[in-house]
Amino acid sequence: MRWRIASLSLGSWMAWAASALFAGACGGRSAAIDGGSGGAIGEGGAIGEGGATGEGGAAGSGGAGGRAGSSGGAGGAGAGGAPSSCASPATYDQTVLCDQPVAYWAMKGTASTEPDLAGSNTGTYKGAAPTATTLPNGDGVAHFNGTSGYLSVPSNAVFSVPTTHSLTWEGWINADTLQFPQASGDGYVDWMGKCADYSPTCEWEARMYSTTTSESRPNRMSAYVFNDTADLGSAADWQPADNLIAASTWYYVVGEYTTLSAPSDCQNTAMYPGSINVWVDGVEWNQGRTARRGA
Repeated sequence: MRWRIASLSLGSWMAWAASALFAGACGGRSAAIDGGSGGAIGEGGAIGEGGATGEGGAAGSGGAGGRAGSSGGAGGAGAGGAPSSCASPATYDQTVLCDQPVAYWAMKGTASTEPDLAGSNTGTYKGAAPTATTLPNGDGVAHFNGTSGYLSVPSNAVFSVPTTHSLTWEGWINADTLQFPQASGDGYVDWMGKCADYSPTCEWEARMYSTTTSESRPNRMSAYVFNDTADLGSAADWQPADNLIAASTWYYVVGEYTTLSAPSDCQNTAMYPGSINVWVDGVEWNQGRTARRGA
């Protein structure tokens, strides 16, 4: 799936711009896993299905989509199909749609609903209406208030890892503040996910941590997946160096889940099959630091 997410204001978590889902780290139980250090980052963000902005209540501006979805741009394709100009796409939305995501929301935020430009998974804006901001390329995106505004997308089996066995999401995010006032007890907010309420409904989510956290995870970005009862889970954790992440800056985040294969050094793959990966601005997390503990 691909999302587009815009920016957030103080008290809000972040902005969301285009995001998408594409259906198709080692399996484990512990969510408390140290991630590898990340390299340089750029712009990014994404929103997810499940409708909730996440425990932490962060908001953002922007849009989303995925191979589970993609948004169409000027001259782009309509819902349900890729543009005819994939040899040389003229816009970002066309580029996404040419990857044929299962869903894509551009997160324009200009109406009460947000079309899925790759399919029929229309989202509905809930709570406070988003305001407007722009991506670096000038595309308009939604800006959420960080406390009550979010985009909700109805559940669909194509967004479910147990059903598809492989799923990739991507999105652009931009946080107005890096110390999230609505964060969870250990300092993170969920900015996208297939998750209406936690146990037993959550399947996966995208997380970002505050700069200062009780577990020393400054600005970590995680691709998280839950077990069947959503009371435990595992993640791929992109842990940046101190002060690498900046407020009011766009970052491009990609998460990938699969139950079909696992790195050779993963343990107990019969009980915990599969792998999780996460990238920020094209830089992959350091899976080697967590593989033996499950990812």
